[in-house]
Amino acid sequence: LAAAFSRINSTSSRLKELQSNYSQRLASLRDSINHTLQDCGQPCSNVSLDSLGFKANFSVIPSVDQQLKALEDVSSSNLVATLE
Repeated sequence: LAAAFSRINSTSSRLKELQSNYSQRLASLRDSINHTLQDCGQPCSNVSLDSLGFKANFSVIPSVDQQLKALEDVSSSNLVATLE
């Protein structure tokens, strides 16, 4: 279980990092495409880039640090001695 929580934390961190990197690249690409559309003029005036963006928001994935700490506390305690 602890390994699963650790993987969740590391995957969540990696997804947040990737989303940030790709959001920056996407913004740059959007600017470039908008510039090209402006150069195109009237024939391209109906093109919209409003839907060009991320729909997922990985920053809302909660941390499982508290659960990991609880598992560590249970693992390091001597339950048998406590129950005797």
